[in-house]
Amino acid sequence: MKAGSFFPSLKYSSLYAMAGDDCSLFFDLENLTEKQKEDHLSNVELTSMLQIALTCVGNSHDHLAVYDAYKSPEWNKTLLRYHNFYKRLVDQVVPIENYSYHPKLNFYDSVAKYVNQNKGIVDVVNLYMTSGSNAVIHQDEELLGINRNVNSKKHFAENAPSFGIPTPDTIVIKKSELESQKVYDFFLRYNNKIIIKLLGLAGSRNVASVNSVQEASLYVDEYDDEMIILLQEKLDLANFTEMTVDLCISDEDIRIANTRKILFADGLWVGNLISESVKVSPEHQKILIKVGEYARYHGYSSPEGSNCGIDFFIGKNGEISVTEINARWTGGLFPAEILAQINNKRDAIPFFDIVPIEKKDIYLDFLDKYLVGEFEGDFAVLPIGFGCFPVPIEGRDYFYTWQAAIGDLNAFKERKNSELGNDVMPTADKIEL
Repeated sequence: MKAGSFFPSLKYSSLYAMAGDDCSLFFDLENLTEKQKEDHLSNVELTSMLQIALTCVGNSHDHLAVYDAYKSPEWNKTLLRYHNFYKRLVDQVVPIENYSYHPKLNFYDSVAKYVNQNKGIVDVVNLYMTSGSNAVIHQDEELLGINRNVNSKKHFAENAPSFGIPTPDTIVIKKSELESQKVYDFFLRYNNKIIIKLLGLAGSRNVASVNSVQEASLYVDEYDDEMIILLQEKLDLANFTEMTVDLCISDEDIRIANTRKILFADGLWVGNLISESVKVSPEHQKILIKVGEYARYHGYSSPEGSNCGIDFFIGKNGEISVTEINARWTGGLFPAEILAQINNKRDAIPFFDIVPIEKKDIYLDFLDKYLVGEFEGDFAVLPIGFGCFPVPIEGRDYFYTWQAAIGDLNAFKERKNSELGNDVMPTADKIEL
């Protein structure tokens, strides 16, 4: 069965099978460092929220593979409640009878067996990204090689300028070269304000701001001397706004699907601002389409249309600088597709957060009470997804949540704190527009 990262569409039916795949694109999962193992497992567990969100992104003729933890008594009732939210929000959802359940640590082996036992059930298997961990599904070494190129920060830094794509000044080195004069000169050129980037892993786990060569060396201390490192000038957020778009890249067309402003809390990506006010000019659009042409030139395309995310900065004087390409589904695509279905016109801020497990029921009641499309007020809430694994923090177990505040963000914060307490969705309190 054909597999890839296809843009969601009514034109074909999908088995959505998405787990934590970023690390296995460049690294052997059997030979990770301890930090990589920890980050990979965290990413696998975070992906549970994406799986549930796909219920609302997909359609009635689609199928969905999820972790088998969702069958447990602790989480199945919550799953059914989310399914009810989705049915109230949009015209079509993935039916609950079209779910299949698979173990967290052998997810794709189990999905492959399910596919073999149900040949012809759908047109495609839709992956978050084509990677080593899901090779048992796509079984395509050429496609894997294409994805390694177009998802590579190194490949993009070295090849994007020749496509007329403006990027920040970047040098590519091995860890063994960190103490070289070239590196010291690069730090000096940009007043010791540098972004260090590594291959693999998701959600800013492989990107950090460093202020000295010594700090950069400490950041990569656990890796061997052959580790590839990118050092990039850090763009001043006082003069630049960081944004992202999704492209749908087909064999016949490249189009911009949605545009978002990136939101951070404590230096990590937590969500996006999706708003009619978040736009890119026609000139900027031409540059972004060039990124799609770059991806398609290197083989990333399909008749169905493959998804590709782009991170970029817009300066106060109108300059654009593209920092990263993600030839896969993106975190922002999920809420953007749901918001498009409900025809939302107000500002929406999708974000990841945590909720104490003992407060799960009152959190769900809060979502129900303020559900967008039903609650008429200065704000509303869009349920997007939730995790099914406990997250221990200082002696309490939390679970991951994914939601969007619609409308007045401050009103949302005040109401959630007064009704739920500030230990529910604490990250929301840090988000500022």
